[in-house]
Amino acid sequence: MTMKEKQRAAKWSLLLIVAAVAAGGVGIMLRDGGTVLAQDFGIGTNGNVALLNELNANWTLPEDYSLELLEVDGIAMEWVQEKGVEQERVILQLHGGAYTRSLADNGATYRRAAVQYARLSGAAVLTVDYRVAPEYPYPAALEDALLAYGWLLGQGYAPDRIIIAGDSAGGGLTLALGLYLRDNGLPLPAGLITMSAWTDLNYRRWTPAYVGDHPADHPYISPIYGEYTGFPPMLMQAGGDEILLKDTLAVARKAEEAGAAVQQTTYPGMFHVFQMLFPKLPEANSAWDEVEAFIQEVFAGLAQAK
Repeated sequence: MTMKEKQRAAKWSLLLIVAAVAAGGVGIMLRDGGTVLAQDFGIGTNGNVALLNELNANWTLPEDYSLELLEVDGIAMEWVQEKGVEQERVILQLHGGAYTRSLADNGATYRRAAVQYARLSGAAVLTVDYRVAPEYPYPAALEDALLAYGWLLGQGYAPDRIIIAGDSAGGGLTLALGLYLRDNGLPLPAGLITMSAWTDLNYRRWTPAYVGDHPADHPYISPIYGEYTGFPPMLMQAGGDEILLKDTLAVARKAEEAGAAVQQTTYPGMFHVFQMLFPKLPEANSAWDEVEAFIQEVFAGLAQAK
């Protein structure tokens, strides 16, 4: 069986997929009476998981950055910023984890990423610990992302000083939040960043826990079915070897056709959310360089449709 055939068979036979992050590690647990190799899903090898665990275990908050734990209407959030600097811009980070893993379940991964975003952008970073399935299916995550965005507006941050960023499920949630804001006449952020976005939860033989009793092809659940007229500039990254690659390519194509400024980069040979292996993985560092350039262009008002 070819790799393409193995990927297709694995995708459609899947009944349960849970992003498993142990001590900050990234993996996937599958259950369908058989064994499916992790690399068939493009998330990398056990060596990459071990490296992520090592990076998280050895990480400490840099002395020149502060971490504040917040609670907004019962939802936990984390605020990271450089000490002694009044921030006028902010990154809203929506974490990954298949909509079933909380921020705490992901270990230090997203605190590392928050500091990385802060360093590259000169902005503060708000990471929301949105409610997760199966206890809280759709629309809980979207409601909490909207709450976080609204809180930022209420704190005085103008929409053109906010960028929303997310990976995997958080990437899909980033797009869903953009769709909701646009559809309801609410101010859109200056830009969007997705890494290995999970945009299509509409499977033949499996209903992800987040879907609940709702149609899986609803654009706020599966943004691949959305329409992207009026969207802000977007940076969409993906790994060339990940099975979710089409989730990014399809949305990028639709957004470009709708007139959005889309910067889509596929990193050859890379796996799902490879960016989190910075600074050890050279390709991850290149991806973050691209993120930095995109953020600077967006905040400078230079990002334009081709």
